[in-house]
Amino acid sequence: MITHKQLSLADIFEEDKPQFLTLLEQHIDLSEYIPVTFYNHFYASTGRTRTYPLTAFLWAFIIQKIFTIPTDQLLLVFLLYSKPLRDFCGFKKVPDASKITRFKQDFLPDLQSVFDNLVDVTEPICQAIDAAKAHMTIFDSSGIEAFVQENNPKYAIPCLFKP
Repeated sequence: MITHKQLSLADIFEEDKPQFLTLLEQHIDLSEYIPVTFYNHFYASTGRTRTYPLTAFLWAFIIQKIFTIPTDQLLLVFLLYSKPLRDFCGFKKVPDASKITRFKQDFLPDLQSVFDNLVDVTEPICQAIDAAKAHMTIFDSSGIEAFVQENNPKYAIPCLFKP
């Protein structure tokens, strides 16, 4: 029987103090996990300065995964209404949805390398804590949409009415 309780925002914010965010700040130096090539790619000369720092986007995506926030739009709502979360990520103002989309499209291979680096660090820690439970680690994929045409009813209906 599983005796663990799912983490909720109420568990980590006591009296407006973001204890969970404080723990992340104290124990994770995100710059250690960002490859130099990602920094160079992100800060390459584009003719204008970047409004949002690289680490702000990365922290936002990490928070999105930790709290299983299913959509970028919902992540932006969390950032808009939570000043501690916005400050933790490093956003002075909340980016619009197109900035998030463009960031993911332009830097997808770089993002993959950062998350691979994080897995390389966290997996041995999980193994050291409890190897049996580390093999049971799962990722909630319920918020991920599959891009499969045959599962979409719009594509099945025309086939039913063919002569």
